[in-house]
Amino acid sequence: MWNIVTDSSCDDIRFEEQRDDILYQSVPFYLYTDNHEYVDDGNIVIPEMMEDLQKSKTARTSCPSPASFAEAFRKPGDVIAFTISSELSGSFQSAETARLMVEEEEPGKRITVFNTRTDGPSIMLLIRETARMILDGLDYAEIISRIPALIDRTFIVYALSSFNNLIRNGRMSRLTGFLANTLGFWGVGIATLEGTIQIKGKVRGTKKVLDSIVQDLREKGRAVQEVVIVHCLNQPVAEALASAIREAFQSASVEVRPAGGLDCFYAEQNGMLIGYRVAAQ
Repeated sequence: MWNIVTDSSCDDIRFEEQRDDILYQSVPFYLYTDNHEYVDDGNIVIPEMMEDLQKSKTARTSCPSPASFAEAFRKPGDVIAFTISSELSGSFQSAETARLMVEEEEPGKRITVFNTRTDGPSIMLLIRETARMILDGLDYAEIISRIPALIDRTFIVYALSSFNNLIRNGRMSRLTGFLANTLGFWGVGIATLEGTIQIKGKVRGTKKVLDSIVQDLREKGRAVQEVVIVHCLNQPVAEALASAIREAFQSASVEVRPAGGLDCFYAEQNGMLIGYRVAAQ
């Protein structure tokens, strides 16, 4: 029995491919506006939350508690857990605390927690590849040994057309954010090797942002194997990006899906996150 756990930064928290021998679990973040608390359990009505965010003066999130992770870890099976980058949240620290708690309660239970150094759709790709290794018959020790290299070749691009929540959380100056919003720029960012978000630049217009994202994929210098694009209420542009990626990387699998609660909360309306995995060297 396998127990794969993530936090709700992973946009796929329903896990379409359920199996009798693999338990998939998502531990939710909590999202706060002036007047509401949202539990990121897949039941948030995203358009309503986005409208609430626009009206709110404050916006903050709370990562899952150690107790929440421990509850998930206690379920049957060897545990492999994936969290959002430790540079973006305390989720990894909560999961590590939970690991120690449960290992003390159940000596011999195998639990490994990975700081993915990424977010959203890239975590989906890590979980999918882990499930493939399980289906291929690899044992726990072999899978755990391969995941760090898998993380190293899984990347993310952020494309944001609104900077309000970045400003609220101190990641961009008010002046820079105001000019970008006023002039219709998109901000394009990537995850650094440490797992922070680095804004590569601002581009004006949808065509330029699509070109910038495809160029980032090309810069890795290796075959792009699998891509997941998540979007916050921006299906047309996400589909246009998927077409551009398919044209540039004809052998790649490309999927478009709605972003979950946490990613919509920070990416805001029209924002997109692009997770992709490249071939091993």
